[in-house]
Amino acid sequence: MKNLFYLIGGAAALFLLSRFRFGQKAIFQLRSLRPGGSLLQPTINVELAVQNPTNTTIKIKSITGSISVNDRFLANLSAFGDQTVAPNSESTLRLVARPSALGVFESVRELLTAAAGQVSATFRGSANVDGIVVPITETRSL
Repeated sequence: MKNLFYLIGGAAALFLLSRFRFGQKAIFQLRSLRPGGSLLQPTINVELAVQNPTNTTIKIKSITGSISVNDRFLANLSAFGDQTVAPNSESTLRLVARPSALGVFESVRELLTAAAGQVSATFRGSANVDGIVVPITETRSL
């Protein structure tokens, strides 16, 4: 009976460890931020690349976070629904953020007054990868 307990405990630990490792193996990269929408309803098109260097398919169930420009809040974004990433490949997530009016004003002011290469955009958030919450912090110079 004791051996059966150890066998079940070991199998459960191996299962949890493998799921944790797959969550850690999803690599996120901020690829681009582009303005979109209209003057009255501006949007920001965000592209995040997801790389899966494992030999197993992963599923991204949700992603949420915020975008800031030079550490000033610009917009929140979220996406829900399954996105499958094949083994040893890359997939692109295309997300739409709806910024606040104040956030747009501050970001445009930063872009106009800062020297080239001195403006950085940061995405901070988390993704649900195969049931594991993976934190994301990505910065890109504009």
